[in-house]
Amino acid sequence: MLKINENHLKKIKKIKNQFLSKTDVPKEDDWKNDTNNEIWWSIIGQVIVVGKDSPVDKFWSDNKLRNEVSYDNLIKIKDENEITKKINHALRAVGTRYASDDISKCKKTKSLVHNLKVLKNIKGGPKGLLQRLSELSGRNGDKRKIKYLMKIMFFIKSKGARDFLMGQGLVRNAVAFDVRVITILRKKVGIKIPGGYENDEKLYDNIEKDVLSKICNPLGISGVQFDRMLFQNYDKIMKMNFGQDGP
Repeated sequence: MLKINENHLKKIKKIKNQFLSKTDVPKEDDWKNDTNNEIWWSIIGQVIVVGKDSPVDKFWSDNKLRNEVSYDNLIKIKDENEITKKINHALRAVGTRYASDDISKCKKTKSLVHNLKVLKNIKGGPKGLLQRLSELSGRNGDKRKIKYLMKIMFFIKSKGARDFLMGQGLVRNAVAFDVRVITILRKKVGIKIPGGYENDEKLYDNIEKDVLSKICNPLGISGVQFDRMLFQNYDKIMKMNFGQDGP
């Protein structure tokens, strides 16, 4: 699908040589060091960023707001309407896109209420879910983890599932195609990437497969290293000069 030539690889290798050592890559099984609250907040964060990612920074910086929708606090509430109101308030308080003040029409709110129910029904809650996912191993283990999470969690699709699982140290061979990553590949490296992948699971999988096999494997890096390297160093990479090799 993706046409990747030596010139493209030279540019990405230059990026790797300059930035990989400076990149913060999640450690394997990093989730074991987190609490149920921290994992739940990360799930909320994945729903918040859909459509606009800046509100998630406000969410993480507001300790009082996060505490109001912590996993430990929400599971103590028996009235689902109260849970719904608290989640909706948190989403709107940070300026989440698509978070309607009409709760009956707010898909993000309904999705998080659903996700909370799923976690409550799993022994151990959020950590229990990640323990279950960690047991999906083998050749297609990463893919199985991604698909399982997408199946049981609402409003967490191809990109969000990968980003969450990579951040927890549960998936290594995947790429969360954030707009920054795609922009670097398209505009700086010169790789033609078809549009519409955001809402086309099969297309997303095929693009990811090519990036892993035609870029990551030849350069000796994992998908999570590639992903985090481009995401974290976006501004500096976009200012790079590849000389005769590119713009």
